[in-house]
Amino acid sequence: MKQKLFIILGLAILIIILIGLNAVSYTQKEAELESEARPNRSTYNTGATGTRAFFDLLSETGRKTVRWQDTTAELLTNGKNKPSTFVIIGQTRAEITEEEATQILQWVADGGKLVIIDREPPEELRKTTANWNLYLHTAFRRPYFTTDASDQKQMTTGINAARAVQPTVYTKGVNGVQTSVFATSIDFSRLSEEQIQNNSKQPSSKPLPAPTFSTATPKFEPPPKAFPTANSNSTATPGGSSAGSSGHSAGNGQPSNKTANVKTDKFIVKNTPAPKDDWDEKFETVALSAPVVHLTADNRNILVDVPYGSGQIVFLSDPYVVANGGINLVDNAQLAINIVASGGGIIAFDEYHQGYGANTNRFFQFFAGTPIVPIFLQVALLVALVFFSQSRRFARAVPEPEPNRLSKLEYVSAMAQLQQRTKGYDLAIENIYTDFRRRVSRLVGVDALKTRRQDLAFLIVERLTDENAGEIEQLMQRCEDVMHGDKTNKKEVLRLTTRLREIESKLGLQRRKRQRKAV
Repeated sequence: MKQKLFIILGLAILIIILIGLNAVSYTQKEAELESEARPNRSTYNTGATGTRAFFDLLSETGRKTVRWQDTTAELLTNGKNKPSTFVIIGQTRAEITEEEATQILQWVADGGKLVIIDREPPEELRKTTANWNLYLHTAFRRPYFTTDASDQKQMTTGINAARAVQPTVYTKGVNGVQTSVFATSIDFSRLSEEQIQNNSKQPSSKPLPAPTFSTATPKFEPPPKAFPTANSNSTATPGGSSAGSSGHSAGNGQPSNKTANVKTDKFIVKNTPAPKDDWDEKFETVALSAPVVHLTADNRNILVDVPYGSGQIVFLSDPYVVANGGINLVDNAQLAINIVASGGGIIAFDEYHQGYGANTNRFFQFFAGTPIVPIFLQVALLVALVFFSQSRRFARAVPEPEPNRLSKLEYVSAMAQLQQRTKGYDLAIENIYTDFRRRVSRLVGVDALKTRRQDLAFLIVERLTDENAGEIEQLMQRCEDVMHGDKTNKKEVLRLTTRLREIESKLGLQRRKRQRKAV
């Protein structure tokens, strides 16, 4: 026992020494300056590159906002709390896999709105069901590790504020939007006729609505100079609007509805009654939507939305607009609210790919950057070494212990054989009856030496209703007579002993085997 005590004390002292060494050697890391080269766009981050201010602004203005910490598969199965807008901001810490991108696009095709605020959106999500091809124009400045995201002057020097190309729901109440010097451009080009035919042969998961239009070809104007794109084939609509529409606005600045103008990728068809002579020949055609540019600045398409199935995907090419360091500039906050809150419903911010998923280990995240984690690992290593040492010997083999030949039953066996050979039945009855009387007296709570046979027999019968007090008294009398020298034989001794054991069994005086203590 003393040896084990010394081992336990030694381990305790060793653990205390390790804790002290870890505490002394630990140096708290200074808070790193947030850089645009390695940003943290999480809504939990209150730094310059975070989006905590944007999330709190939406919550405090009555919008239904949630931090989405489940997998993207839950977007398709979560019916009651299914979001209507899903927001992905910046380059996420966890990469969006191809399977996850497919799940997100399927949710969008069912009528959801996906908002991607990033300078280089994932290629798997740069999709549209319209006959247009989306690509990035990234021939601009890239952020350095020394770029201070909290310095607004450094982030916006030489960049003009973005202006609205056309009045839409997203540009309502927005006079100008200040982007950073690292903003990219979302460009698009019209697919060739061969590519359109190939796409039409492939079955669509959910076809677009097919309204009916007349065959009369309305007049259209050449594309305005207000919004530049890298596509020379892209066309525009009258009134300075962009090529195509996803149903956000009309050329007069009012939100579109069932009676508003319907835009195709080539012209605008007014959904108003036409003269009878224009309706002589009718046929059904599919209205092909196209990307819509809402904001441009310095030859860059800053805000573009594209159709996808029954839903839409909105691209904002600069996260600085909604980041904590730039949301307070010009009308950035108003634009951010218009983009994510225009459709109503629940607005979900993707925190699963920002490292805050529901399946992550919050215990290690809480103690990350502290000496607690190495201390815990060192203690676990010590415990493992102790268990390993208990199952191993680090010395020469010890000889097996010799069995103890002096058994406690040897004396009893020898006495039994002696009494049997000498026919000492009186001595055997004396041992058995004396032990019986002592144990029964203890059970009923009387003195074994002073209590009479009659009283002891009566106390036994009180506990055993099926026994006779006179018979028990005669049994005890006969045992005492044999003890005092009356003649008997082996058969009578066996009968008396069996009767005494039966009474003991009925009284519950069972003999339990004592466990041998380990030496």
